[in-house]
Amino acid sequence: MNSSAAFWRGTLKKAMETIGGTVNLMEVCGSHSLAIAKFGLRALLPEGLRLLSGPGCPVCVSGVRFIDNAIALSRNGIKVAVFGDLLRIPGSEGTLQNERELLVIYSPEEALDYAKAHPAEEVVLAAVGFDPTLCAGAAVLEEARKSGAENFSMLADFKRIRPVLDDLAHDPKTKLNGFILPGHVASVTGEQGFAGLSLPGVISGFTAENILHSIFLLLQLTGKKETAVINNYPQMVSPGGNRTALELIGQYFEPVSGEWRGIGIVDGGCWKIREEYACFDASVKYHLENTGVVRSPAGCRCGDVLRGYLRPAECPLFAKQCTPEHPVGACMVSGEGACAAFYRYREWKAC
Repeated sequence: MNSSAAFWRGTLKKAMETIGGTVNLMEVCGSHSLAIAKFGLRALLPEGLRLLSGPGCPVCVSGVRFIDNAIALSRNGIKVAVFGDLLRIPGSEGTLQNERELLVIYSPEEALDYAKAHPAEEVVLAAVGFDPTLCAGAAVLEEARKSGAENFSMLADFKRIRPVLDDLAHDPKTKLNGFILPGHVASVTGEQGFAGLSLPGVISGFTAENILHSIFLLLQLTGKKETAVINNYPQMVSPGGNRTALELIGQYFEPVSGEWRGIGIVDGGCWKIREEYACFDASVKYHLENTGVVRSPAGCRCGDVLRGYLRPAECPLFAKQCTPEHPVGACMVSGEGACAAFYRYREWKAC
């Protein structure tokens, strides 16, 4: 990376000189936010080029009510299977980390395996994520259906990235010029998942070189005033996506409007389990409340960070009341959250 830093600094500067003014680009994947901070890529950006973090960390945008429902299930004696990074995500009155009826897992299959091994216990998988994790969730539902695991269900808070991109593209406050698009999501949806965006986009991998090249390609599109989507991750992303995964997702899930933490209700921005498989839908099985938005913790500006209105360091709680050891907002909890990445790699000191 050091040997190419001068090259990329000069290349991006030259590209900006042909455009003039300010260019606002947004990375909309938590893995990109982490990589950009880890590799110190913002230090290579020329004057006028701003790289904003978007709402691509699934843990960060998990709904407050989703956490509240998981806590309620646990307190009613139901075994709730969760990934470790959900434990400290705040609900309206606390987190999951002090609840007793929890099973910390590393894969969705572990929750189903536990349910099969303990048929007398009710087991709920608390599931969040975008398309790759959604596909894994669909596969677990498929296995649960085939195996007749009646004591297993899923509390789903899966997100659809495309609708929120359309909202952000038309947000006059952010004034975005383009998106660095998530390679992991695109490996499932394909290039077609981002067709028709009103802003240019580049599907990117996760190495420093690939991200910098994606930024350069976005500057080229911006300079030409083109709104194309370029696939800069062809080794993992095809035009049509993973057909098998898409068919499996379509069998078990359908789009629905729902809550994105800090953003609000996004039209078509979530997934729900189809009605024909409602026996595996914990929100139906246990009559849980899924509508409306619960307010985030007082003083938390995660919503503004997720929309690109603020850099993490511009939140008044950042590195003061809010740290990875004592997080106030979800963006500081997950390792892929913009605030956690900024804090870990001390990016605010370079801004």
